[in-house]
Amino acid sequence: MDTTHLAFTAEDLISHKLERVGLLVAKPKFDIEGADLLAFITINKGAKFCRIQCKGRTVIKSKSSNVTVPKKYVYGAFILFLFVDDGNYLETNLFCFSTQDIIANWKLKTFKDSQKDFFTLSFSKSTYKNHRSKNNLLKYLYSDDKVEHIQKIIKQSDIDKEFEFLINLIRNQNELIKLQRETNELTKLITEIKHTDEIIKLEESKLKYLKKLYKDLNVNKKNK
Repeated sequence: MDTTHLAFTAEDLISHKLERVGLLVAKPKFDIEGADLLAFITINKGAKFCRIQCKGRTVIKSKSSNVTVPKKYVYGAFILFLFVDDGNYLETNLFCFSTQDIIANWKLKTFKDSQKDFFTLSFSKSTYKNHRSKNNLLKYLYSDDKVEHIQKIIKQSDIDKEFEFLINLIRNQNELIKLQRETNELTKLITEIKHTDEIIKLEESKLKYLKKLYKDLNVNKKNK
């Protein structure tokens, strides 16, 4: 299911919620999943911040859903916000998870290439807000306590490591863009080569036909 629209809705909602409590929210120009938004307490020399990833999921037509996040993003001052649309427009189902929350409570999927490792959280429509269920997400529900926790994470963040992380994200993104361009150029070249091969085969077929026609004409001349 395409969750692009929900992701934008979640991003706008999260920005609004954080700005309402006095946090300064910035939207990076680079499109990196590990930093959909940056949240600051103040903007000054050496200002500290946390990275925010925004997720949107719906359980209106499905009984369950899940969220994944690459392990390499779950580091330092990182918060993942999850907006769940269950069709009840009178409630805002917004949950937030810190690095520690994800590491301690999400399932980790590992691969031979550790860069592909990711955490995943699964939840169901019937239990995610049910206080009687051990699988509910109520303790992660966005609240004043969560705001204070986010502020604490920002204040304790290591600005040098966070900037290094962002720089690496930007560098990786630029490499991906470069690779995508090269891939597109290669795909275009392959298409042109295939088209050229088709033209060559067509011309060879025409030449073969003309040779046969010429041969038949010579045979007819001799018979006369």
